Amino acid sequence: MKPYLAAATSYVRLRAESDRFIKEALAAIALLLEEAGPTEIATRLKGMSARRRARIALARLRVASIRPERFVAIVLAVTALIEEDPGSHRVKEFRTVQIAKALHRLASGTHKRWPFVDAYGRKRQTEMHAFPRSSGQVLRIMGRAVEKPCEWVVEKHLPGVLALKVKRYGVHRGSVTASRAG
Repeated sequence: MKPYLAAATSYVRLRAESDRFIKEALAAIALLLEEAGPTEIATRLKGMSARRRARIALARLRVASIRPERFVAIVLAVTALIEEDPGSHRVKEFRTVQIAKALHRLASGTHKRWPFVDAYGRKRQTEMHAFPRSSGQVLRIMGRAVEKPCEWVVEKHLPGVLALKVKRYGVHRGSVTASRAG
C-alpha cells in the first residue's frame, strides 16, 4: 500500500489547486468532516448505531487533523492497488471497506494516562488504550461517505496515479505485465 499512497499523495498535492475534480472532492470531504459531529471515547461506542459510530470515526479524523488531501490520496491508492493486483477482489464493497480501514487506522483509539503514587512512594503512571472494533457496517458507511465525493477523481486520475507509481516503484510483482516480463 505504501508506494501507492506515496504516489497518490504526490499526485493529489500537485493538482489540488488546479484540478476541478480534486478541488470539489476536497471541499466535499472537508464538509463531511465538519458535519461529522462530536467525538466520543472508544469505550462508549458500544450499543450505538453503525451510522453514528461512522460519524464519530470521521469526527475523530477531523480532531486528529487528518486533511482532506489524505482522504483523496487513500481512495486513489486503494483503487490503484486493487486495479494493479490481479489477485485482488474486484467487488466495489471490498474497495469501500479497504478505504475505510485505511482511514480508520489513522485515528481510531482512545489513549489515557493517569499518574499515581505506588506503595513505595514512587510516582508511576497507568495507561489505557482502547480501540473501537472496525466492524463491517461502520466501515461500509464510512467508506461510502468518503468514496462518493472521489468518484470523478478516481475516474479521471487513476491512470495518472498508476503511471506515477510504476515510474517510481515499478509494477506490482503479481501483475500480469510483471509476470510476462520476467
